[in-house]
Amino acid sequence: MRAQPRAGGLQRARTLLLESFAAAAGADMNAWPRLLHAAANGEGVALHWRGLLSDAPPAAAVRVAHALEMGPAGLMAWYAAWTALPEQPPLQFATAVASLVAGREPLLVLAAPVDAAGGENGALVDGESCARMTVAGFDPETEARLGNCAELLASAGDLVSVSGQAGSGAVTPQFLILGLKWHAPAGD
Repeated sequence: MRAQPRAGGLQRARTLLLESFAAAAGADMNAWPRLLHAAANGEGVALHWRGLLSDAPPAAAVRVAHALEMGPAGLMAWYAAWTALPEQPPLQFATAVASLVAGREPLLVLAAPVDAAGGENGALVDGESCARMTVAGFDPETEARLGNCAELLASAGDLVSVSGQAGSGAVTPQFLILGLKWHAPAGD
């Protein structure tokens, strides 16, 4: 039987994603795999660098959720250069991924901009995000269809604010996506 994160374990998983993002966001894109590896290794978690997500946010959400569900435990990382849309792309992505990982407790996903053009809001969703949205009085499917992603994610407490700071690499992606298939260490 798989170890499931308790409240403390889930908080550690969320912290790992946020700290990993912070370590990579201020650096050149070419350094991301090394920085993410160091952050994951410090927590005893493997890093699986996946590279570019070229799909639109809803399709990219399917790819990420599938990779997390079917892949090995650990931290997975992607980047995307989504164009500006009426709703911020990482929020569209996070809303879609939240419904795909619903009920899958050891799965968490963080999507946030790494440059000023990407906005300031990202989201960190987990297997209970949709349940929290429902408890807050929202129908996640309907609200997502209506494009109310920011309000929906805020109702679950899943919005994160980041300051956009791009690295100086030759190619500057707009968004960093981190997924975590968390298996809490014994006693966590």
